[in-house]
Amino acid sequence: MKLLRLDDPDGYSLTPDLTPNNVLVYAILSHTWGPDEVVFTDLSNSSSDWQQKSGYDKIEFCAKQAKKDGFQYVWVDTCCIDKSDAIELQTAINSMFRWYRDAERCYVYLSDVSVPITPDRQQNIRPWEAALRQSRWFTRGWTLQELVAPKIVEFYSKEGVWLGDKRSLEPLIRDITGIPARALRGTPLVDFTVAEREAWARNRRERAQNRLREEVEKAVKGTHTNDFSVPFSLSEVPETQYFVAREREIDEMRRRLSSDGSRRVVVLHGLGGIGKTQLAVEYTKRYRDEHTAIFWVNIKDETSIQQSFTRVARQILQRHPHTSGLRALDLQGDKEEVIEAVKAWLSLPDNTRWLVVYDNYDNPRLPNHPNNSGIDINHFIPTSYQGSIIITTRLSQVDIGHRIRLKKLESIDDGLEILSATSARDGLPNDMDARGLVQELDGLPLALTAAGAYLRRVSISVADYLRLYRESWARLQSSTPSLGSYQDRTLSSTWQISYDQMQEHDPLAAHLLRWWAYFDNEDLWFELLQPLSGDGPAWVYELSDELNFNKAMGILHDYGFVEPHDFSPDLIESRGYSIHGCLHSWIIYTLNRPWDGYLNKLAIECIASKVPSQTCAHTWIIERRLLSHAVMSCTTILGYEEDLYWAFHNLGILYMAQCKPQEAENAYLRALRGMEKALGRDHNLTLRTVYNLGVFYITQYKLQKAEDMLLRALRGNEKVWGPDYPLTLNAVDNLGVLLLEQGKMKEAENMVLRALQGYEKMLGPDYPSTLDAVYSLGVLSLKQGKIKEAESIFLLALRVYEKVLGPDHPSTLDAANSLGVLYSKQGKIKEAENMHLRALQGNEKVLEPDHPSTLDAVYSLGVLYSEQGKMKEAEDMYSSALRGAKKVWGSDHPLTLKVVHSLDVLSSEQGKMQDAKAI
Repeated sequence: MKLLRLDDPDGYSLTPDLTPNNVLVYAILSHTWGPDEVVFTDLSNSSSDWQQKSGYDKIEFCAKQAKKDGFQYVWVDTCCIDKSDAIELQTAINSMFRWYRDAERCYVYLSDVSVPITPDRQQNIRPWEAALRQSRWFTRGWTLQELVAPKIVEFYSKEGVWLGDKRSLEPLIRDITGIPARALRGTPLVDFTVAEREAWARNRRERAQNRLREEVEKAVKGTHTNDFSVPFSLSEVPETQYFVAREREIDEMRRRLSSDGSRRVVVLHGLGGIGKTQLAVEYTKRYRDEHTAIFWVNIKDETSIQQSFTRVARQILQRHPHTSGLRALDLQGDKEEVIEAVKAWLSLPDNTRWLVVYDNYDNPRLPNHPNNSGIDINHFIPTSYQGSIIITTRLSQVDIGHRIRLKKLESIDDGLEILSATSARDGLPNDMDARGLVQELDGLPLALTAAGAYLRRVSISVADYLRLYRESWARLQSSTPSLGSYQDRTLSSTWQISYDQMQEHDPLAAHLLRWWAYFDNEDLWFELLQPLSGDGPAWVYELSDELNFNKAMGILHDYGFVEPHDFSPDLIESRGYSIHGCLHSWIIYTLNRPWDGYLNKLAIECIASKVPSQTCAHTWIIERRLLSHAVMSCTTILGYEEDLYWAFHNLGILYMAQCKPQEAENAYLRALRGMEKALGRDHNLTLRTVYNLGVFYITQYKLQKAEDMLLRALRGNEKVWGPDYPLTLNAVDNLGVLLLEQGKMKEAENMVLRALQGYEKMLGPDYPSTLDAVYSLGVLSLKQGKIKEAESIFLLALRVYEKVLGPDHPSTLDAANSLGVLYSKQGKIKEAENMHLRALQGNEKVLEPDHPSTLDAVYSLGVLYSEQGKMKEAEDMYSSALRGAKKVWGSDHPLTLKVVHSLDVLSSEQGKMQDAKAI
């Protein structure tokens, strides 16, 4: 590459060719080409000739700005490449991304954005935002690499006025380009699929065609529309029949979402219960004919997102059964693949008139926010710059598209309409007490709904309800002055009246609602509420009767407190019930003050007793249902270690199975403290928890802690039970695994052989623990390079695992995956791929996509494809493994870093191949 040297005072000269290992510090220019550019050959002529060209303005700007920033060298593609030399031109094209990436700063010169020069560098964004959105720079094919590759990208008007950098303009750039924030912030491109990156580039080419396509579709009605049409359905949406149209907001949504096919986004934000979801429902009902397909995604949490995308995939396949990206997928398998396939379908070039509603985005991952556990909505939005999107959220910080804040209903007539519909009472518009009640409830739809549900249930006059409400409000003001906003108090007062009435007529339903504070607000089901303790309040055991439970839930539903889930054919145990997040907060902070530690204890008992003791095909479904309840109950429990040691032990198993390492460690440590105090250091259950902690620390690569725990378990079990007791041998076997991780081959072999011989003697050759030791011996042999010996052992382990545990048990699948690694070393490529695919498909069926065993199979396939030279397939596998590894272990875990290293090696190999082709 050649750089343009900025000679004093205003001279320019080209450097000689620089090698990749000898590149000077430089800035780089990004721009759009015009008709009269300064080219490579001009620089050999007198500067008085070419400095008269119109294209010199951008070079002059770049030089002045670079000098201000302390750079002596710049790179400008118009004059730094000899385009008459075909080899140099091809090399430049192939190396362009690297040149932009290695630049210290990139200046974007926008010749079609004009801003008057002012002394203040911080400009008001409004005067030039419209021009920036329409700038030709965003339509260029090279924009992607010039935007993503450099660390620092600064935008300037044609007068040289600084407009901002890619961080300060991120929301605007993201809205214009559809490139997700994490790509703009420097996340390596290997973290994104090839399809995602191709979609970003495709946006540049397609934007200019969108308007023409829209006009063609209007002229030839149905030609493209029918290609992507999906029947409109609200069967899975929490729709109500009492919605009062917010005409001003609907009109604003209509203006913002009217599109020529390019991306349009509206964010509805406001207080919980203000009617965001119902406004989105009403909009889709009114304007459904303007969209080829309308889909609903509950983006509250990962489970809800996965379920929503699976449902969307089914909707698409019902209408378009031959859709290639979806047809081959197992919709019960890899949820990430389902999500990517749906996004790819929505990103197809002519599929521009869909509408997706992302509902309940109340836990977002926000920039510069301490909570990094939130949802990143950009991961679930199609990458192509097309289609319409509605987002509902309580948070005004969500800054993706056009924001519309929903405030309280200002019309009393609208409030009366809601009250009339929910109470089923006639004549309310002319009832002065009803008008007074609507005014008192201050235009909050959720409060009006709760009041209407109460009036439908209880035969009292509206005047009496208003009196009760005012009495409750006065009591609330005096007793809870620290309660939040006025709106929250209105809701709280409304719920309190209904709760008091329900408590009087059906105490069991009231008790159930109060106990709900100690569980998550989503998915409470009958079998979960089965406490083991026999000394709890009587009503707890009444709820353990299914008829009583169903009756209590029916009462709560009548009062407008709960919503039942739909029945599902793949549901394990009873269907669940949910309550609104705002209502759950009120139950926690109002009904349960002071906090009842014993009710919290009972909740933990119920949850812990449901943790599966063995892995089976449906284990993960129960575990996923339990997880959010476990997190909620453990967050609030104080003390009770001595009484709940067994429960914390079970919760540790749950957290470990669901890849929650921090929670797993905390639970195991609480169990250990309780057991040591209640049972003693050498009790069987104490040593079992010590052993589990040791195994856990191996998975976290905390090898010293693992060794301490496993040695303690070994010595304790040897002392209490003897050297050949199964729990003693468990510790011996896992110490062998630990020593193997530490590279101590001989010591590892001694431990594994001791465990194997002991298991065979005490349990027999076909017992699962015996098989685990056999498998460990196979891993050890493979590490030692004893390929034939390892093959015999793995084949034996696989056959017996299949016989004893079944073909889809995780231990069986681990053996299959290890056999695949061995076949790869032997050059048996087809056999290796079959084994890896078997392990992957089996783990996806019985475990989660991000379970360590699943990720191991994905990574192993990546290694196999890389060795075969299948670079694209390898990259896809590595990228998938990396996303999961970061999620499960974090960025600094050794297993995550192993995947990162493999991706780096793969990228290097791909670069060499491209350079070779260029030569």
